[in-house]
Amino acid sequence: MRRPRNRTTRRLTAVALAAAALFAPACGPDRSPGSAVPTVAPAEESTVLVTDSEKRGEGIYRRENCGRCHTLFDRPRADGRIDLPPGPVADTLVSRVGPDLGLEGHFRSDDWHFAHLYAPGAVVPGSRMPPSRHLFRPESGRPTATQDAVDLVAYLQALGRARRDIWAEWRRREPAIPAPPSDGSLVRRGDELYQRHCSPCHGAEGDGRGEVAGFFSFPPRDFVAGRYRFRSTPPGEPPADADLYRSITLGTGAGAAMPAFYWLDESDRWALVLRVKEFSPVLRGSGLRAVPKANGRQIEGTGEPRAPDPGAEATVREGRRLWDSLGCASCHGPSGLGMTRQEAGTEWTDGAGVTVPRSGDLTHACALRAGASQQAIERAVVFGVGEAMPSYADALPGASSRRALVSFIQSLERAPRTGQAGR
Repeated sequence: MRRPRNRTTRRLTAVALAAAALFAPACGPDRSPGSAVPTVAPAEESTVLVTDSEKRGEGIYRRENCGRCHTLFDRPRADGRIDLPPGPVADTLVSRVGPDLGLEGHFRSDDWHFAHLYAPGAVVPGSRMPPSRHLFRPESGRPTATQDAVDLVAYLQALGRARRDIWAEWRRREPAIPAPPSDGSLVRRGDELYQRHCSPCHGAEGDGRGEVAGFFSFPPRDFVAGRYRFRSTPPGEPPADADLYRSITLGTGAGAAMPAFYWLDESDRWALVLRVKEFSPVLRGSGLRAVPKANGRQIEGTGEPRAPDPGAEATVREGRRLWDSLGCASCHGPSGLGMTRQEAGTEWTDGAGVTVPRSGDLTHACALRAGASQQAIERAVVFGVGEAMPSYADALPGASSRRALVSFIQSLERAPRTGQAGR
């Protein structure tokens, strides 16, 4: 997935950055800003700041001395291939001071960034980044982001998206589901990985009550209850193991706070699937199965996006008709941007009465929490999303009608931010 890197050069760069950091002030408004690292090289513009909030955020990034530890060198590949950044190495002694943020835009949600600014070590185990709690104010017993925090996160979400949005491209692909290993050490490995990467949000007991859970609009999943939003099984049935593996791989993009763990080895992701299942009385002790049992509603697909439909215009028109007749706009809005409960005038709950704050934004691949591949969208239509969005399998019994609705939903996507940078 990733191109080979010059490891020697990167190590020397990391040593130089670490040495510089020893003599540089840490993050914070009371430090005198040094010379800021340029957002992009002049000949290869990869970030364009469009909104006032993004432009203010760049100034806050400099004021907070983020450039002391973070660089902005990574860029999308010019050859069109997807080269995802490596996973975090915050606690490795030979690692650089902070990860490069050149491709940060749309990697994670705003909620994740706010939690990370407030409690970096809780969100990224071993992080050396100091908390930026001066960017928050107390409100109703919990920290709330100030305008400065909102602007800083807006800037981070713009990074690296001018020419290509690699995270949108990646989320349009259906992840491959490999066969699970038969390694007997998976249980122990799953325990280690869960405590390290999952417990800060989902809690040590898997009940969704982790240290930073209060930051998130969509509460972390309660694994004990075992109710899952994104699955390939009929309503009322537990998810397939492949659904859990897919969720761990993709995360929920910019739509909710769960980060993607694509960078973990396949066996590690399966170990996490096994660990998560053990929290639930319904799923516990059932082992691992890559291919779900046949349920009569299988959705075919590979890792590559499907080829364009020769009759695409007519298909999208039929999809629009279905969108209108099924009343999709009553929840997702006329343009598919999604709505809050107040805007929709309804109460959405998921599982055991957990409030769903808003419907999904269908206009950007990174906002589709279950992934943006044709197969992912079709799964949501056929099997529903938790208890908030019903299954439309009976209303769309034929594959052609489902594909038409999926094609229309994909047509809602907003144009990428390439105009200014691509001239």
